[in-house]
Amino acid sequence: MALQPTRLAVWTAPATTLLVPPEGPATVARANGQSVSVQSSKLPKQQSCFARNAVTFVLVGHAVGRAARRQRKLVPCRVVSIEPPPADLREQRLRVRDEQLAAGSPWTPPANDRLLRAARGEPVDKPPKWMMRQAGRYMPEYREVLKQHDFFEVCGRPELAAEVTLQPFRRYPTLDSLIIFCDILVIPVAMGMGCRMVPDVGPTFDFAIKEPKDMDKLNLKPNADEALGYVFDAIYWTKTRVDNKVPVIGFSGAPWTLMGYMVEGGAVRSFNTAKKWLYLYPEDSRRLLQALRDIIVEYLVGQYDAGAPLLTVFDTNCGEVPPSVYEEFCVPDLKYIAAEVKRRRPHALMSVFPKDGEISAFNDSDYDVVGISWTSSPQEARRQCPDKTLQGNLDPFVLYADSSTIKARAERMANEFGFQRYIANLGHGMLPTHPVEGPQAFMEAIDSLAP
Repeated sequence: MALQPTRLAVWTAPATTLLVPPEGPATVARANGQSVSVQSSKLPKQQSCFARNAVTFVLVGHAVGRAARRQRKLVPCRVVSIEPPPADLREQRLRVRDEQLAAGSPWTPPANDRLLRAARGEPVDKPPKWMMRQAGRYMPEYREVLKQHDFFEVCGRPELAAEVTLQPFRRYPTLDSLIIFCDILVIPVAMGMGCRMVPDVGPTFDFAIKEPKDMDKLNLKPNADEALGYVFDAIYWTKTRVDNKVPVIGFSGAPWTLMGYMVEGGAVRSFNTAKKWLYLYPEDSRRLLQALRDIIVEYLVGQYDAGAPLLTVFDTNCGEVPPSVYEEFCVPDLKYIAAEVKRRRPHALMSVFPKDGEISAFNDSDYDVVGISWTSSPQEARRQCPDKTLQGNLDPFVLYADSSTIKARAERMANEFGFQRYIANLGHGMLPTHPVEGPQAFMEAIDSLAP
C-alpha cells in the first residue's frame, strides 16, 4: 500500500531519481508529480509512494518473494535528482574559461580548500582525505545507474558523470575532494581505438597495437576540445552542482600505462607484450609514448580550464618494469607533462602516482604531490621525496576489516606520514566488493586526528 498524499506537503519529485536509503542498496525510480514508482529485487511488485522535501518512504520487504509479503518495513530514502545540464552547457563552460584565462588568476578556492592547501605545502588543521576510485563500483547507487546506462555512456554524458562523481560526497559528506568519474582509456578512444566494457573481462579495444605498423591506424594528434570535450563539460557541470564546496580533481593515465593497454588490446593480468615492445621496438615505443605525452598535456590543460584545480597522472603500470627502464622510457615524459602544464597554467596543481615504483626521481620535478602505494613505508617515502606533499597509502584490503581495525590502521598511517604535506588516501583504488562501511571508518579516523 502507498502512503496517503493528503498528509504530505506538495512537492514535485524529479523525473529521474535515485532512492538512497541510509543502509542497503539504492534504487533507480521514476517520478510523476509527487508519486514515485519503485521496483527492485527487494519488492514483490511495483510500489507507489509519495515524497516530501526530497525524502520518500518506500515499503520494503526484509526479503524477496513470500518473505517480503509477510514482513515489511518503512524505509526513509533520500530522493536524488539526476539533474540535466542546461542546453548551452558547453557554451557556458567556454565563456567562463575565456574569462578566467583573460584574468590570469587562479580558480576561486572551494569552501573546503584543505586538499589544495596541503598540495601546496601550506599548513592544515588535519590531513585532507579522499579515495582513489571513490566514485564507482563498490557503491550500490552507482550500480543502479549502470543498470540503466553503459559504462562509457556514463563517462560521455555530463549529467551521468556528474551524478556518479557526487555519489560518494553524498554518502560521505566529510570528503575533502571529488574526482571526476571517467576512465583513463578515453585518450586511446580519442586516438581512434574503439573500446567497450565487456562483463567479467573489462575494457576491450576493437584492435591492439601489436606491431609498430599498427600505429598508422591511430590519430596521434587528436583535437582534445573536440574529442574529449565531454570530459571538460562533466567537470564544469560537477563543479556547478557541488557549488564549489570541495575541489574536483581531474586526471589522466600516464603514457606508459596507456601504452600498455593499447598494445595488449585492453585489460590483462600482465603486460608482457607491452614490456617486450620497449626492448624490441625502442624508437617506436618512444614515438608512441611522446605522442601520448603531448595529448595528455592538452587533456589536462582542458580539465584545468573546466574547473579542476588539481590534476593527477596515474601510472599504475610503473612497477611492471625495472627502475632503470622506467627512468629511461617513462620519467622524462612524466616530468615534461608537469612542467608543460604548469608553464601554460601556472596556478595548476599537479600530482603523480607511480604505483609500486621508486619515487625519488620526482623529488626535483614540477609535481606538487607524489602518490605512494601500499608497498612503501611512510618513512621510506619521506626519505625519497622530502620536498613533496605525499599521498597514500592505506592497503585497500584493510577496508574489509571491522571498524576498529580500519581506524587503528588509518590513524597509524597518518601519524607515520605526519599531518603536514600529507593527503590521506589508499595505496590504490577502491575494489568492487568493498563494503560501504569501510570508507566511513577510514574517514572517521582521519577526521578525528588532532594536530
